[in-house]
Amino acid sequence: MFDKLFRQFSQFYESFNPSYFIIAVVAFSQGVQHLADLSINYMLKDDFGLSPAMMGLYLSYTTTPWIVKPFWGLITDSKPLFGYRRKSYIILFGIFDALGWIALSKYGTDSLYSALLLLFLIQLSTCFVNVVGEAILVEVASQASRQQTNFQHGASKNVSIFFGVRAFGTLISAFFSGQLLHYFTKQEIFMMTAAFPSLLVLVSFFYVEEKVDPRNLDQNDRRNNTMQCIKDFWTFFQNPLIYKPVALIFCFMMAPSSSTIMFFFYTQVLGFEPSFLGQLKFVYALSTILGVLLYNNYLKDVPFKKIFITTTILYYFCYQSMIILVTRKNVEWGINDKFFCLGDSVMLQLVGELNLMPILVLACRMCPKNIEATMYAMLMSTINFGSTLGSQWGALFLIMLGVNQNDYSKLWLFIIVTGVFILMPLPWVGVVQEDKILQSRDQQLAELKKKDCESDTVSTSNLRQEDDQQQLLSENEQQKS
Repeated sequence: MFDKLFRQFSQFYESFNPSYFIIAVVAFSQGVQHLADLSINYMLKDDFGLSPAMMGLYLSYTTTPWIVKPFWGLITDSKPLFGYRRKSYIILFGIFDALGWIALSKYGTDSLYSALLLLFLIQLSTCFVNVVGEAILVEVASQASRQQTNFQHGASKNVSIFFGVRAFGTLISAFFSGQLLHYFTKQEIFMMTAAFPSLLVLVSFFYVEEKVDPRNLDQNDRRNNTMQCIKDFWTFFQNPLIYKPVALIFCFMMAPSSSTIMFFFYTQVLGFEPSFLGQLKFVYALSTILGVLLYNNYLKDVPFKKIFITTTILYYFCYQSMIILVTRKNVEWGINDKFFCLGDSVMLQLVGELNLMPILVLACRMCPKNIEATMYAMLMSTINFGSTLGSQWGALFLIMLGVNQNDYSKLWLFIIVTGVFILMPLPWVGVVQEDKILQSRDQQLAELKKKDCESDTVSTSNLRQEDDQQQLLSENEQQKS
């Protein structure tokens, strides 16, 4: 076992790219900011008296920046800031992120609208930094693909690093989030959370990136031409091999969410305290890390269709097991509520992560050169938009079934109805054709290289003509003198 770990560490060290460090810091900062999740939930529930449905709706509105991630990707791909495509944006929006948490600690509980506005600012800042980090991630994966015969391994490794480190940050924050609420106020926890984006800003100053002079940008370079980036993106997205899998991912992520109503059920019916809710979040994060490790070590070579179908069916049955809890059957069987929730959470999150990882790896593999951030952001925004609609669908079903903080009698029916949505995308999983997707991507890369070579040839000939003209002018001046 130790020999295997040593070999894996040696292989990682040999292929280590300094960009992994900033990728890890971005991912960790994003994950550890979940320290404030419970405080936010309790603020909306206790301070503002929101119902489960309204809490789900309002929180979904604050995540709007994650839906338009391609726009942020387009900016960082084509518009250098202070001479850098990535570094300056991380610093700028890291500062905004920290200021958002500080303002939330000072003014967040004054009114619901100020709290939602500040949460929106925090989500916007975190989202932009996330886009830049994922752009660096895709760039590293693309560089590795030119050195490896199996791009699947490179993509899965890079995706596993990013989401594994993010889950590790979530793990640490979850361990303390519940306990901190016993000793500190929500406002103090918000202030603590501001330290993490501040640390990211500090570290980003040491990130080494090639500086770009905006005055000398070559508009023939596709990265520097915003309209060309949009055209490349649209041309690539029009391919049926691309937009059909994207539509499948979107439908899969649209499954109605039960997170807010279960938070109310845990606190009001089961009487769980913040400390145990923190333990549940810790189990979620631990299961996420375990899922990433299992996928990266044993499942990364399994075809997408096979692993997606299997894990989706498993996830459906794990999700339906919550009916046992909400109908209190576990008590009749002599199973403690906390013990049942811990066990159910492990299985639900583990299978859910194994279900999501192939989608993330597929997204990484689909991204073309020069519009890495834009394309990957679009794919991630598809996931986020689906999740946002899932939250709103969940709120709508809660209202239709009359499930609220005063009546949980039909919560079991809510779980049955919403569980059907998990299985709905399975008949269309055949639209994902991995080999053809990669062939189309390689063909598109070859066409772009050909166009770039042609533009370079034109630019070179123009430069030569300018040099010749300059030389003739100098000779004429010498003759006159």
